[in-house]
Amino acid sequence: MKAIILAAGLGTRFKSEKHKVLHEMLGKPIIWYVLDYIKKANIVDIALVVSHKKESIIEALKHENVSFFEQENPKGGTADALLSAKVFFEAMDDYILVTNGDAPLVKPDTLKGMQRFLHMVEEYEKIKVGALVLSSFLPDPTGYGRIVKDGKGDVIKIVEEKEATYEEKQINEVNGGVYMFYVPYLKEAVKHLKPSEKTNELYITDIVEIMTNLGYTCRSFMASEITEIFGVNDRWELSFAESVMKMRILENLARSGVTIHSPESVYIEPDVQVELDAEIFPNVVLKGNTVIHKKAKVMNGSYLENATIKEKATVLPMSYIKNSTVEEEATVGPMCHIRDNSVVGKGSHVGSFVELKNAKLQEDVMAKHLSYLGDVNIGKKANIGAGTVIANFDGKQKYQTYIGQKAFIGSNSLIIAPRNIGDFAFIAGGSVITKDIPPKALAVERADLKILEDKSKVKDE
Repeated sequence: MKAIILAAGLGTRFKSEKHKVLHEMLGKPIIWYVLDYIKKANIVDIALVVSHKKESIIEALKHENVSFFEQENPKGGTADALLSAKVFFEAMDDYILVTNGDAPLVKPDTLKGMQRFLHMVEEYEKIKVGALVLSSFLPDPTGYGRIVKDGKGDVIKIVEEKEATYEEKQINEVNGGVYMFYVPYLKEAVKHLKPSEKTNELYITDIVEIMTNLGYTCRSFMASEITEIFGVNDRWELSFAESVMKMRILENLARSGVTIHSPESVYIEPDVQVELDAEIFPNVVLKGNTVIHKKAKVMNGSYLENATIKEKATVLPMSYIKNSTVEEEATVGPMCHIRDNSVVGKGSHVGSFVELKNAKLQEDVMAKHLSYLGDVNIGKKANIGAGTVIANFDGKQKYQTYIGQKAFIGSNSLIIAPRNIGDFAFIAGGSVITKDIPPKALAVERADLKILEDKSKVKDE
């Protein structure tokens, strides 16, 4: 089986300079989700029909193994878009999937179910189904094409609401916009297509009625949930689709052994991995290729992007971690900033208002308060006092600093990189370090305190 994605529409309701299939849900463009569910249904030969702003779509998908076809007239209708890719399927003696580029909520299992259904019909009824249409029942089907069936339950046509009779408008089964056509019958049916008298467009839905008139059987297949048939035609529908996809991801995680508190407030992207017995608290954002390992906790309001949180580590509230790793049993936060390939070693603590930039902390390092640690490697069990700053940039170049194991850096110390602070060294609070400190040495650098009696300028009134 092959697949064709129709993405040639103008998308005017989006009111955007960007093509609508490139607008993002959970960090991925809409079209990514369509490609994803097709691939997960084991369909790898995929074509995309484009027209309006085609260059941006082709560029966005340049690393995907898809073929592109152009619909010369983006107002030609859905069947015209399909025919734009005729060379892609005309030699087939099999079924082809046709779906829309703005339909991101179809589940892979639904497509697999449709494929199984076609095989069962062929095996037990000894016929080919001309068209299998994804459908759903809606309490209020207003705005959707209705699935009209005969007494046997076969689909005889799909009628749009504006062309439906009063009786047809009472039908609650609606068209989901996903089709599997048997190609030999499809090629015959498209020869009979006629433009709409009202719009002069060729509609893909007309193919079903044509196949019925040619004597071919058409069937419907029920979506597993109503949301699968929802398309994305404007920004509000995009928000709704994103919410649906997010809740699916969260439900899958919860049913896999992850605790998620107040899931409606949690944002999580599709490539994020969370392992058994991890715990996610309200208002957490997990993006990119973030991995949360077993029994780790990410607490309220934290933002993680391409972060790795190892087993039993804890991220306290309001922490920001990007492109960095927190090792086993370490604790970071609250309100810390960890970025640019930093590593917080096993059992280490990074506390409030501490920023790490390309910092490598070994095991059991303590840096609990108000520090900037940039371009530094810190040895085991070192202690970094409050207010410590590593001045790693001279305006042109950044420099590395090494702090040895069990070194003690006193509060409010300023270390001018590049520096080497030896193992077991002790830097007194308030010191400005401009030289390397040998192992086990004590470094004190501060001006003598002067007290000038009666020289205060504060008036005693």
